[in-house]
Amino acid sequence: MPGKLKEARQKAVEAAGMVWADEAKEVTQEDNHIDTSLYINSIGYLTNIPYTNKTGKGERNATEADVVHELTEEETKTTLELGSDVAYASHLENRYNIMARALDRAEPRMQQVAETQVRLILE
Repeated sequence: MPGKLKEARQKAVEAAGMVWADEAKEVTQEDNHIDTSLYINSIGYLTNIPYTNKTGKGERNATEADVVHELTEEETKTTLELGSDVAYASHLENRYNIMARALDRAEPRMQQVAETQVRLILE
């Protein structure tokens, strides 16, 4: 049973993280102030949202190196570091609170998917 509890905890954290990343991508798109999709496509996991070319700088596709998705497992705790590692990500977060706003909006869904994962593993 302890192995199943650890697996359930890990799956719950991963599922909640996906919801948070999805919401952050959505918040960024809704704000419509980002010139490129590089940031959006690198939040938490890779996506392929078409870029906008507001400044004429062109396109750069996100790679795994641009994604922050680091799961750390300890005996009684699972931690997921989630975000984007593009050069301007910290500036965007400091200025627009994208990840914080996404967390506020996604929290009920995060709780729901986490509970579902735990139930699926432990049943």
